Amino acid sequence: MKPDPTDTAVPRPPEDSAEGLPDSERAELQRQGSKAAARGDEASSNPMHEPLNMPEATGESSDLWRQREEAWQQGHDAQSSRPEAIAPPPGSPSTDDGQK
Repeated sequence: MKPDPTDTAVPRPPEDSAEGLPDSERAELQRQGSKAAARGDEASSNPMHEPLNMPEATGESSDLWRQREEAWQQGHDAQSSRPEAIAPPPGSPSTDDGQK
């Protein structure tokens, strides 16, 4: 069975520790947030805000849900705050063609 591309549920590995979000899951959520920002999606598009990803639906703790929400947001924020490529000023070594 192929995954539904419209499904916005965030896959969750089994919780095997009380320490919180595994590093691999945190990195994946940050990657997803970064990709969303690169596509131009607003921060309000965080999939953790979807009803099917809320603690009431998943049965997870509010703390673990918050860690997931924050991981996605961190990725989105990091991508959103990247400065756009800025052209170097005229006469800088990268634009100087060597002619005087």
